[in-house]
Amino acid sequence: MNKHLVLTIAVGDVYEKMAEYTHPSIKAYAEKIGADFICIDKNSCSTPHWEKFNAIYNYLNKYDRILYIDTDTLIRKDCPDIFAAVPKDKLAIFNEMPWTNGRQYSLFEACKEYGIEIPKWDGRYFNTGVMVIPRHFKHLFKKPEKESFNFYEQGYLNAILSQFLERSGNEHSIFELPYKFNRMTCMDGFTGEERHASYILHYAGYPSLEFVISIIKMDIEKWEKDYPNYNYKRHILVNVQGGLGDQICAEPAIRFMKKRVYPDEDINVITHWPELFRHLDVSVFSHDEFRMKKDTPYYHTHSLPGPDTVTWNVVSHLLCHSVDYTAISLLRRILPIDEKRIKLATSPEDLSEVVETIGITNLSDLVLVHPGRHWESKTFPVKWWQGVLDGLQEKGLKVCIIGQEEETRGTVNVVVREGVIDTRNLLSVRGLISLISVANVLVTNDSAPLHIAGAFDNGIVLIPTCKHHDHILPFRYGTQKYRAVALYKKEMSYEYDSRPTTVSGSSAHYLPGKWEEYLPDVNDVVSAVVKSKSGVSLNNIVVQVS
Repeated sequence: MNKHLVLTIAVGDVYEKMAEYTHPSIKAYAEKIGADFICIDKNSCSTPHWEKFNAIYNYLNKYDRILYIDTDTLIRKDCPDIFAAVPKDKLAIFNEMPWTNGRQYSLFEACKEYGIEIPKWDGRYFNTGVMVIPRHFKHLFKKPEKESFNFYEQGYLNAILSQFLERSGNEHSIFELPYKFNRMTCMDGFTGEERHASYILHYAGYPSLEFVISIIKMDIEKWEKDYPNYNYKRHILVNVQGGLGDQICAEPAIRFMKKRVYPDEDINVITHWPELFRHLDVSVFSHDEFRMKKDTPYYHTHSLPGPDTVTWNVVSHLLCHSVDYTAISLLRRILPIDEKRIKLATSPEDLSEVVETIGITNLSDLVLVHPGRHWESKTFPVKWWQGVLDGLQEKGLKVCIIGQEEETRGTVNVVVREGVIDTRNLLSVRGLISLISVANVLVTNDSAPLHIAGAFDNGIVLIPTCKHHDHILPFRYGTQKYRAVALYKKEMSYEYDSRPTTVSGSSAHYLPGKWEEYLPDVNDVVSAVVKSKSGVSLNNIVVQVS
């Protein structure tokens, strides 16, 4: 006698019609793995779903193991022998709890209806559409006298199985079946993988017979067409959010994603600034241009989860490096040091825009100053910035002001002296990147130009604000010290409330003291720029700390 049985049920017009399309693949699979095939076509219970219990219970008297599989499933030709994949002494079943919502209520309701107590439920809820059942689990499939409607028989089986696992203390007697052997639509958003990449498709939950049969027919045709390679891509949708600086800091993680994590997959990036990612081998769209492909699952991930997310509650964006936060958000990891450097592309056309705007060609002598305006804690007094500009000009340096005015951010209203170049609101983002790429030194607070400079070899003189300078200085050549220095009297990041027990939110937007407590002397900023231009290592400059 054969030790293995492939068992299914098709009772009633709906399932008989579906079986015309699905059973040929199930029968062929049983023959391929050397198992018997039986289809139950008569029902003695309130629904065919409860007949499943009678069939499994009775046939385990004759077979060592049964692969029970619902009629609304389709099996790919290259599906491995599931009996060989599952240990002989284990019940194999797919745990759908992590991928579905509210399944615990099915379990709780079944416990209530059947008087089953599970004081220490282990949090799993199993789908009964595909199961490998060894004979010594037969007792779980003895049909109860009461046939309640709770995902049909699924709620009851989960209740009785959970009770058995708790009482036996042997949670390892379950083999959690990989989703590729029971692929349902609930997996789409978690994997970004086309359903055709799985071995067994389970069409549970589709709204009508006509619709599900149309999908099944389409899937049969696709598998026939793609045989024997079955080469399918994952579809990754990266939603890049935040300001310009935040989106620039997403570049290393997206680049690493394509290079190391999903090199052969379909990566789609949506952003406010597509030009930031044009050098990457990914599909880039503006937020309003992207359209999802029909009948295509996407793994949707965000570069900047906000304060209402689990990510933020584990590590705040304010309290770690911007590149690291993005990598954690997109990839659940920190990048290797050498991969943290931002890379941005420039072109001759971008440089032409800069030359036409400024009117000079010797751009490498320029000292760029970004007198940034944003939160109160990031907006230095106009008088201080004016002192920096005037001090640099007095040293005979060619000064160029950069920036872009927006409603909530931009630059403070400094006076532009004769001889100072003012490019504010005149350059596109691509033009700004090109200008920074060739300029000598950048003076800035925590703002987008700082992150742009991280892609190039500029000298950087940073005056940090509410973020610690270690969390904003760019990584270049494996260090944050390459041609860079942070100048301050006192670290503002230690002044606002960042304790985990804080319940009213961070106070980082607001200035905790007076500016003179934090800002370095203007002469020290000018000195740092002069030293950088003359080739003196900025690493030798002493950061002022009170």
